[in-house]
Amino acid sequence: MSGPVLGASALAQLLPMHLWLARDGAVLSIGPTLAKLLPDMSEGLSARLMPAREQPGSCVLSAIGSAVDQRTRLFLRLTDAPDLVLRGHGVRAEDGSILLNLGFGIGLHKAIQSAGLTDDDFAPSELAMELLFLHEANRGVLTELSRFNDQLAQSREVALLQAQTDPLTGLHNRRGLEIALSLSLRSVDLPDDAPQPFALVHLDLDHFKQVNDQLGHQAGDDLLRSVGGVLRSHVRKADTAARIGGDEFVLILRGMTSRPALQTLSERIIAAINALSPPELVGLSVSASMGVVIWTPGGSARADDVLAQADRALYMSKGSGRGRVTIL
Repeated sequence: MSGPVLGASALAQLLPMHLWLARDGAVLSIGPTLAKLLPDMSEGLSARLMPAREQPGSCVLSAIGSAVDQRTRLFLRLTDAPDLVLRGHGVRAEDGSILLNLGFGIGLHKAIQSAGLTDDDFAPSELAMELLFLHEANRGVLTELSRFNDQLAQSREVALLQAQTDPLTGLHNRRGLEIALSLSLRSVDLPDDAPQPFALVHLDLDHFKQVNDQLGHQAGDDLLRSVGGVLRSHVRKADTAARIGGDEFVLILRGMTSRPALQTLSERIIAAINALSPPELVGLSVSASMGVVIWTPGGSARADDVLAQADRALYMSKGSGRGRVTIL
């Protein structure tokens, strides 16, 4: 090489990552992009760069000269950012100076973050441009994929909730009750998880059919929604309230084993539902009959058995005059 024929501005435009060194290592020219990574070369080459594949303490200028003379790829590490490696090749001019053209390789993204580089810092024909665009496209795809996964998870949660919710009252539906009751009973077979007692309440509205017959189904739906509100206001967060069809409701009251407490709660619910009876209903008043069974460890672990007991208690209330509770 007989020496450069390009001016400094043309060299900077074509090789924004170039480094031109004199024989003694003095910096003759540095590309604008590389200058962002090595903003101050006044302390000398060895203060800013070191060989990436030589023994510790090796002279960076000797490593550069050796790679250039042997026509092998050069690897240099930034002293201020040792995890960032520059790679490239160079040629030696007749005057002994060395012109290097460096790049980032797979460390491109790290270099971009470190120095705040943009596409304006690379020559149009630079492979780094393609890698930069590829990285941006990949990041965009990953962002969209993450957003899609979040939406999918939310949709799954909504679908699961809808599958277990009665759309009219907002309470659990029969499927939701089955899951909650199964969870309450499943610990029976698990030695490390002591089962907790609970009360199962089966509630049925008295004279609800007459509401639909006399006042219409809209009035019946409004009444059911109001009953759902009553039940929600009388149970705790740990409890379960479900509408299992028509005018039938079931409650799972965790830890409730006191008969007096269950009697008091049931009477309050019956009174609140009785207060909802439409005044337009001729000759009748809507009330609620309730059957309660207290389940304790050692009882049947079959959900059907527990529901059947509560159902039997309910019909004992119906047969005793309605508007009352029977606790087994």
